[in-house]
Amino acid sequence: MVSKKTGILVIAGAVLVVSSVIVTSMLLASRPSIIQVNDGTFKILELPYTYTRNDAYVLVMGSAIGGMMLSYILSSLFATGRSGDKEMTMIEKPKETPFLEAGASAIAEQINADSQLIDAVLTALEGDEKKLVKEIASHGGEMLQNELVLTLNFSKAKVSRMISDLEKRGLVAKKQYGLTNKVALVDKLRGEKNEK
Repeated sequence: MVSKKTGILVIAGAVLVVSSVIVTSMLLASRPSIIQVNDGTFKILELPYTYTRNDAYVLVMGSAIGGMMLSYILSSLFATGRSGDKEMTMIEKPKETPFLEAGASAIAEQINADSQLIDAVLTALEGDEKKLVKEIASHGGEMLQNELVLTLNFSKAKVSRMISDLEKRGLVAKKQYGLTNKVALVDKLRGEKNEK
């Protein structure tokens, strides 16, 4: 079964083709010609083609409709491409292995219960840093940095700056992972024990 969006794109494509054919056929219309006979010789004279008011209306409307359909099709395809890139990032994620990080912040060491620990850290954080830590926690305690940029809709520079600040405070750890970084909550926040 064809989705509604695909059906609309097919209809838009058909309207674009029809309007293009109409406009092109009007622009390439043959010029009227006159055969002039003088003293046994003849001459073919081509007259310039003049458009009527109705021709002008058809050309303007056909061009406008064709332009709108083309812009709709291109914007739909590019929007699909962007969401497809996001889905590919999520799907093609390589097998993850949790990495261990020694140490945590001074505040984190004072609280024993793991669930209370993450709540305490979230209470201490404000604004965008709180959103970032919540997002990492909701994904099992670790996430790729480029996924954070996509899900939080922040700039790359802002996410990088926030991760550096949280890393200095001992709340997250980052590790090179291909062309991006893997960002993880430190072990004490994730409720895991260090095994040495």
